[in-house]
Amino acid sequence: MRLHRSSVKPWAQGKGYRKRTVLDEADLGISGSFLQEVSFSKGDNVPIHHHRVQTEVFYAVTEAVFEINGEKVTMAPGDVLVCEPGDRHGNPEIPHDMKILVLKVGFLENDTVW
Repeated sequence: MRLHRSSVKPWAQGKGYRKRTVLDEADLGISGSFLQEVSFSKGDNVPIHHHRVQTEVFYAVTEAVFEINGEKVTMAPGDVLVCEPGDRHGNPEIPHDMKILVLKVGFLENDTVW
């Protein structure tokens, strides 16, 4: 058993969100993979973007709203969404505070296309 306390992990500001890595690839034992906690604030936005290589698995902690490939997707708490390479996604308008967990698989630096 390994207990990881995410409360001691630092937050970083992204484009329209705050994030912190709660498990890195060393914790997971999987190269190029890590788990992030991501918080969005009402009124912010995340520009539409995609990834060339990496897959992102979103787990909704609270209700979360995204735009994926031009379609509005509303996730209920506990829903899981797999965002595959090339899927254009973002949050043009964040209607309320939201929180998700994001498992990144196959992460590469400079893989995000804005």
